[in-house]
Amino acid sequence: MNIRSIMFCIVAILSAPTLAVADEKGPLLPPPDNAVTEPLASHLRINGLDMRAVQFHVGAEEERLRSYFVEACAKLGGSYTENQLRNEHIQGCITPPYSLATQWHMEGESAYGTLSSLRMDQKMERDPLPADLPLPSNASVLQDVETTDAGIHGRVLHIRADSPAKTLRSTLKNALIVQQWQPAPAMRNNPSVISMNKGNRHLDIVIGEDGTDNSRLVVVLDQR
Repeated sequence: MNIRSIMFCIVAILSAPTLAVADEKGPLLPPPDNAVTEPLASHLRINGLDMRAVQFHVGAEEERLRSYFVEACAKLGGSYTENQLRNEHIQGCITPPYSLATQWHMEGESAYGTLSSLRMDQKMERDPLPADLPLPSNASVLQDVETTDAGIHGRVLHIRADSPAKTLRSTLKNALIVQQWQPAPAMRNNPSVISMNKGNRHLDIVIGEDGTDNSRLVVVLDQR
């Protein structure tokens, strides 16, 4: 699961109106002719909404590529939107019932990014959190990303908790052990990351400070 690409994809989607995808064959903004593309996952769901996404890279001049996607949206008869987050270009194209988006950035003379498709009329369906993931009662899920690819089911949760990071790291580690999770060898070399295994599942949790008494967590679950 390419977490960096998925997170950029979330940014692109959240920068457009809240919409979703009905099937994995939904339309995409067309990539340039010489672009190399690859599906981001065989199945992708963000915050309970199914969507289609591919990653791409292409040799291109920055302004020329930006103009290419502007013109592509115009050819589709869509309503164009544009945002920029640091060095990331986020271009949207609303063509009811779909919201199309591309997010990309330059690395040298090449552009790297994603193309995504989200549909307006889908009902949000969030899967319940695993029963053996003992999150604190004051935790709130900000983002929930699920992927299925090559027999691997992955889930990335971005969570906020009203507890200091140091305290939360200790209590969460102990609570996971109670739930029969076993510390992974990698955790010995990186105590800032909770890394555990249970059967055919692997869990990584990174906890950071969010102000004086709050924390932000990134939880990554893989099941093979």
